[in-house]
Amino acid sequence: MREHSSLSSVPLDSPGCDHPLRVLVHAGGIAGAYAGSLLARLGADVGLIEGRPDGFLGGDPVRFAYDFYLDGLKTRAKKPRAGEWGLAADALGECDLLLTDCLSLTESCIGRSLEEVRASYPRLVVGVTSVFGGEEGRKVSATCLDAQAVSGVSWVLGEPASAPLSFPPGVVEHQAGSNLAAASLLACLTARETGSGRVVDVALAEVLASYVGVNCRYYIPHGMKWRRAGRRPYASAGTYPFVILPCKDGAVTLVGVNRDEWLRMVKAMGDPVWTGEPRYQRLRAMGTKYPEEVDALVSAWLADITRDQFDQIAADFKLTAVSIRTVDEVIEYPQLKSRKFFGRHVVEGQSTLAPGLPFRMTQSREEPAAEVSGHMLCAGMNEAVRCPLGRDDRPLGGLRVLDFGWVWSAPWVTGLLTEYGAEVIKVEHRGRMDGSRLLGAVYRDDVMVDGDSTEMSPLFHQINHGKKSVSLNLKNPEAVLLLRSLARTCDVVIENMVPGAMDRAGLGYETLSQEVPGLVMLSMSGAGQFGPLSGMRTYAPLMSSYGGLDSLVGYRGKTPLGCIGFGFGDPSATTFGLLALLAALYRRQTTGEGVFIDLAQTESLICNVTPYLLAAQRLGVPPVPLGNGDAGHAPHGIYPAAGDDQWLTISAATPDQWNSLRRLDPESEWSCDARFQTPEDRIRHRDLLDAALSRWTQSRDRDALSAQLRAAGVASSPVLSIEEQRDYPLFRQRCILQGISIPEYGREDLYRSPWRFSDSEPRIEARGPRLGEHTREVLTASLGLSEDEYDRVLAAGVFD
Repeated sequence: MREHSSLSSVPLDSPGCDHPLRVLVHAGGIAGAYAGSLLARLGADVGLIEGRPDGFLGGDPVRFAYDFYLDGLKTRAKKPRAGEWGLAADALGECDLLLTDCLSLTESCIGRSLEEVRASYPRLVVGVTSVFGGEEGRKVSATCLDAQAVSGVSWVLGEPASAPLSFPPGVVEHQAGSNLAAASLLACLTARETGSGRVVDVALAEVLASYVGVNCRYYIPHGMKWRRAGRRPYASAGTYPFVILPCKDGAVTLVGVNRDEWLRMVKAMGDPVWTGEPRYQRLRAMGTKYPEEVDALVSAWLADITRDQFDQIAADFKLTAVSIRTVDEVIEYPQLKSRKFFGRHVVEGQSTLAPGLPFRMTQSREEPAAEVSGHMLCAGMNEAVRCPLGRDDRPLGGLRVLDFGWVWSAPWVTGLLTEYGAEVIKVEHRGRMDGSRLLGAVYRDDVMVDGDSTEMSPLFHQINHGKKSVSLNLKNPEAVLLLRSLARTCDVVIENMVPGAMDRAGLGYETLSQEVPGLVMLSMSGAGQFGPLSGMRTYAPLMSSYGGLDSLVGYRGKTPLGCIGFGFGDPSATTFGLLALLAALYRRQTTGEGVFIDLAQTESLICNVTPYLLAAQRLGVPPVPLGNGDAGHAPHGIYPAAGDDQWLTISAATPDQWNSLRRLDPESEWSCDARFQTPEDRIRHRDLLDAALSRWTQSRDRDALSAQLRAAGVASSPVLSIEEQRDYPLFRQRCILQGISIPEYGREDLYRSPWRFSDSEPRIEARGPRLGEHTREVLTASLGLSEDEYDRVLAAGVFD
C-alpha cells in the first residue's frame, strides 16, 4: 500500500494561492518527473497524466527515483489517465504549462498532436525534453548514453587506454529535468506578459555540450588537451595537485590552482624535507611533467590517514581537498542535517530520505528565517504591485543585474541571463581579478598568442559574454557607497563569495533590501550560508567527491575512478541558480516582493545522485560503478570501432531493438548464442555479451556502423572528441555556437544557452568586457555622476 508522499510543502488552499502556476506533467522517465517535482516544490499546482511507456526499462536506482517523483506528483490536483482525452483536455484548459519527456507518447495519450494542442490552447506553454531535441531528433531512438557520447562528456571520462566512460543512468537525466523546469519557467514569465504560449525545446545532448564548452576552455586555449586521463585531468589541469589519491580506507581528492593552496597542503603534511627542493616548487611542472613522482610522495603521507582524519586535516588547514564518500555516507553529513536538506518520505511502507531543493528562499538572510520556497509559484496577480519583464523583444528585457560572481557558477548564471535580454553589470577589481581571467598564457593552434591573457581568456568570454564591467574596490568605503547606489537601480544581485563576505563589505541582503524592497539576491556558496561547514572551500571536483558522484563513476568491478576531469558541480549549480532566480522573479512579478536565495552548490550536485541515494536505502548496500552499463537491460555500453581511439554506443533496450540488432548480422557469435536470447539472459551474461559485441564492432567504421544501427531503430552514437563535437551535424543544425571577436585573440565560437523556444532564440550580443571597461559609462549614466565627480572618485582611489 503506497502511502502519501507529497513533494510540495504548499497545500492548494494556502493563502495567496488563488492563481498558482498550473502544470500538467506526462513523464516517461526521470527528466519529466523531476521537472514536475521541482515546480511542485516551488508551489506550482502540478497534475499528472498517468501512464508510462510499456515495459519501463529503468533498473533499480532509476525505477526508485522515477516512482518517487511520480508518487509525489500523484498527490496533486488533476490526474487524467493515459487515453482519457476528456480528462486531459479539461486539465489543459485550466493549466499554464504542459511538461513532457515523451512527446510522441503524450500525443498518443491525449489524442492530439503538438500543433493541435497549441492551436486549441494558444496561451499554453509546452515544455519538451529529449536526447537530441527538435522534431527530427525526437524520432531517433536514443538514450542518455548517446547524449554523453556526442557532447564530449564521455571523451574525458575514463582511463586513456580503455573505453570512455559515462555517468551512471539517472544522473544526467536530472540535468534534463532541471533545465526543462527552468526554461519552461522563463517561458511562463513571458506568457504572463504577452498572453501567448510557446514550445520550449530542451535537448539533453545540447545541455551537456554547453557544459563541455565551458569545461574544455580550462584546457584547450592554455596548451592542454580535452581527453580522458584517469584519476587526474589531462596534464593535471596545468598545476599541482589536481588528482584523486588513495588513503588508508578509501581515496581523497586534492585540488590546487595557486601557490597559497599548495603551501597550505605542505604545512598540513608537516613541511616534509622534499617539499623544499627546487623541483617541488614548480607547480606547473609538477602537474604536467612529473605528477606521478609527486603523487608517490604525497601518497606516502596519506597511507596512514583515514578519510575522517583527512577531512579534519582539510578543515584545520583550509585545504581545497575532501575525501570521496559513497552516497549512503552523504546522508549522514551534519551540514546537510543542519540545513534539513533531506526530507523523509514513506513509499510502499519503507521510510526513505530524499533530497529537497538545493536552495532556501527567505525574506531575510538572518538565521533562522522562515522559508518561502514553497510559495514562489502560487502568487496571484496583483496589478497594483506587479513588476513586468520583457520590456523589449526578449523575455528578460529591462532586467538589470549586479554581478559579484567570479570563476564559473554564478557568473555563468548572469552570462546566460544576458542572452535573454538582461543587462548585467559585473563588479571587478584589479586586486582580485576573476579567476577565469587568470589561467595563464593563451594559445591558438598550439602557438602562444601575444597580448594580455587576462583580457583574452576564452573561458572568461564564454562565461561573461554580453556583460558590462565596472572596477571598484570593495575595501574602499566610497566605492561601497557607489555600489549601494548602483544596487538601487538593479532588480537582482548575484554573488558566490564566502558566506558573510557581502555583509562584511556593507553589501549584504539586509542592507540592500532596505533600500531596494523588491530586490532578489542569489548567494551561491559551496555548502550554504549557515551550518557547521558553511565555510567549506569548493571546486567542481570537490563537489563530486563530497556528493558521492565520484564513487559511482568507474569501470564495472573496479575501484571507482571518479570524474575529476569533468566539472559537473558548477554547471549543475548554475542551472539550479537559474531555476531559483526565475521562480523568485515569477513571484516578484506579481507581488513586488524580493527574496534572499541561499543556494548550496554541493546540494545542487547531490540532487543528481538521488536514484543512488534511494537505492542505497531501499537495497541496504551502497551502489558501485556500473561502467557504461544499465541495471535494467543489456546490451548498453560503449564499444570499440576500427581505428585509434574510435568508439560508439549501442543500447538495445527492448526485445524489438535486440531483434533489429541481431538482424544486422544473424550469423555472428552473439546473435546465435543461446545465453543472450532473453532480456534476463542478456543482463545475467552482460560481460560476455559486451565482449562478443566488442569483437564484432572493432573492425567496423564507427560512423557507418552507428548510422546503420540508428536506421535499424537501435540507439547508437559516435563518441566524439571536442573537435568532432563542434562539427557534429546535430549541433550545427541547432546553432549551438555563435562567433565573437576577442581583441588580439581573434574569432572564438561561444556556446549559447541550450534552451530553444518556438518563437525566439538566445542571442550572444557581445564578447566579455575588458576589466573596468564600462566604469565611466555606468557611473555617469546610471548614477548621474558628472565628469567632475567621476574624476574626484577616481582620484580618491575607489578603482584601485
